[in-house]
Amino acid sequence: MKQPILIPVVDQGFEINYLNPKNQSNDWHKKFSDSAEMFSQLESLFQLHMHDVLEILIFLDGECEFFCEGKTYHLKRGDVVVIPPYAVHRAIVRDIDSYERIIVSISEDLMADFVSSSTAMKESIILQKTQGSYVLHLHSQNFQDAISLVDEIVNRLNNGQKAYSFALHYQLFQMLQVIYNPEISKPNLSKKDELDIRFASVLDYIESHLTESDLSLDNVSNHFHLNKYYFSHYFKKNMNLPFYRYVSLKRLSYAVTMIKQNKNSMEKIALDCGFPDYSSFYRLFKKEYNLSPKKFQKEYKIMY
Repeated sequence: MKQPILIPVVDQGFEINYLNPKNQSNDWHKKFSDSAEMFSQLESLFQLHMHDVLEILIFLDGECEFFCEGKTYHLKRGDVVVIPPYAVHRAIVRDIDSYERIIVSISEDLMADFVSSSTAMKESIILQKTQGSYVLHLHSQNFQDAISLVDEIVNRLNNGQKAYSFALHYQLFQMLQVIYNPEISKPNLSKKDELDIRFASVLDYIESHLTESDLSLDNVSNHFHLNKYYFSHYFKKNMNLPFYRYVSLKRLSYAVTMIKQNKNSMEKIALDCGFPDYSSFYRLFKKEYNLSPKKFQKEYKIMY
């Protein structure tokens, strides 16, 4: 199995990506920002990967099992997958010719603006997190309403309206209100979705201690009173990748976001993300992205 990769999405508000292999000429295949070429290779989307933005996957058709942070969901029409920033995930598709979905990627800054404008949306997000499901199922009419709003956004973009315009942001906000409305959506729960409470606690613990340099297999297994060899096998079985690999990928993805912000030195970023020193950060970064952190920063500045 190929290892997870990070597919960065730039902070230009939002992007829309529509996949329908049966209709390659569809205008929705257009990507609405300079970073769209990141999505041009479909193969990478079916590997374990992560993004530095919130991702909304609206499932339309086909056979698809979706893996996200230790959970596997069998998707059906009406399902909407809400993938938090830095969550390890992938789509397991049986037949690419029948797989159809819309992905809306929303920057953290824009999503924060939306949440601050809607108490109901904030409460729904908290509720979804406590329920432990990344998939919501919408009733048929509300599902169509969400699709229609995306369709209207795409039509406006095709007609030259800028992605950062207030009108498009407002329509996107309406689409999110439809998805997060607890009156018309419910968690998609099945036997495959079940994640044991202990493993959920492990993931929460890692997330809350991610930037601490002493986050190790020994310390985490001791915290949960488990033999480290058992814990290593247990983690890999549930997450589909080893503990150290998961922690490194999480830290690297946070580092990518900090590098793009260009506010701190590489040495400080390495320490702030939990790496013991710059040399280990450099080595892992170059191995993962095939270029050095400073080269990445330089190319990002040139591109944006």
